[in-house]
Amino acid sequence: MRPPFTEEIEIRTSDGVSLRATAQEPILRARGTVLLAHAEFASRQSFLRDGRGLASFLTGQGFRTLAFDFRGHGESASRSEVTYDAFIQHDLAAVAECARARWKGPLAVVGHALGGHVALAARGIGVLDADAIVAVATNVWLPRFEPSLLRWQAKRAAMAYVASMIEARGHFPARALGLGTDDESASVMAAAVRASREGTWTSDDGAIDYVRALSNVRIPVLAIASKADKLRCVPECAERMLERTAGIRDMQVIADDDRGGPAPGHMSLVTGRRSSHVWEAIAAWLLRGFRV
Repeated sequence: MRPPFTEEIEIRTSDGVSLRATAQEPILRARGTVLLAHAEFASRQSFLRDGRGLASFLTGQGFRTLAFDFRGHGESASRSEVTYDAFIQHDLAAVAECARARWKGPLAVVGHALGGHVALAARGIGVLDADAIVAVATNVWLPRFEPSLLRWQAKRAAMAYVASMIEARGHFPARALGLGTDDESASVMAAAVRASREGTWTSDDGAIDYVRALSNVRIPVLAIASKADKLRCVPECAERMLERTAGIRDMQVIADDDRGGPAPGHMSLVTGRRSSHVWEAIAAWLLRGFRV
């Protein structure tokens, strides 16, 4: 079941795109607001899960949550080609502005994979007004963040496959490949391919260096990664990215599930039914950061 106070919200970005979001209120006065930014190939439903997801868990811990769909995902449409830069420069910024306008108190972002590095980049370039970031399974595939040559070769091969798919299909068919619920645009995936090939994480026009911008992230950041995540976000890669930020940094490596079994994988950190200890760690860290 969803919490008793749930509201569907439409948020307009500065470039005129309409984003869909779900707000959930705790029964008692909220300790703060948590924005939930989903992963690639996913939507806000990965946090909702019919009232059994991370959103409801955090609401039960006293936080107000606002889960949203990036443009081109879930129920958020876009009139033009969806780009990675738009996620950073428009979407998350608009959601944070909406939250600040509606509610008082501290504001944090919990970003999963894509949502995590979008949050870090948006804060780094100064468009995200947030007090803390939790980056779950968050890593950009760059040589400087990958100490293993063998893994880097595997990542380059994966990116070559992505490039061939977007050239053949005009987008990345994540649903057909069984990789998620939402496809990704050619522009978004091309940005990832370019990053791996050139070793740079920049805006499409090359004007903004997102790696350099990480040094402007001076708010507290918690990075969470799983030992079971063997490629998409290996813990040591997540840690290398975290080290580029300039504020209070915390790193938690998940070694097992709720029952002491194998650690949850890349998606299961957020969607798994045996990942409540991960969610508890997020809530506990937020509580300390919010000083409540």
